[in-house]
Amino acid sequence: MQGQNLSRTAVIVNAIGAATAMAFSIAALVDPTIAISGSADSPGIDLYAQAYAARAVPIGAALLFSLASRRKRALLPLLTVSGAIQLGDVAIGATQGISGMMAGGSALALIHLVTAGHVMLGRSRSATVAA
Repeated sequence: MQGQNLSRTAVIVNAIGAATAMAFSIAALVDPTIAISGSADSPGIDLYAQAYAARAVPIGAALLFSLASRRKRALLPLLTVSGAIQLGDVAIGATQGISGMMAGGSALALIHLVTAGHVMLGRSRSATVAA
């Protein structure tokens, strides 16, 4: 990553966050009431679970791959998009009164976006040193 290395802790925490989002989305496919308690009879709950998994699984897999890869070019945009997605989940959780979605989304957004800031600062420092 052009002179910038993430700490082992940052890699692990982001990997756990990505894997957790993926696992939760897959679990919601099996039982949508995991995502929204008491919603078994709600219209559209299956569609919601499918849409959630359709974005969580590929983004999470791409982030996990980038975290594990020696080449980190895609890491900054993936962390930024992952953080933005989690902020979207926070907003949805807030409008729907789903506290778990707000708490989980907030934690994951913080993890991904703080790490993205760290990566961006490292790249800026590397570019300054190279100049």
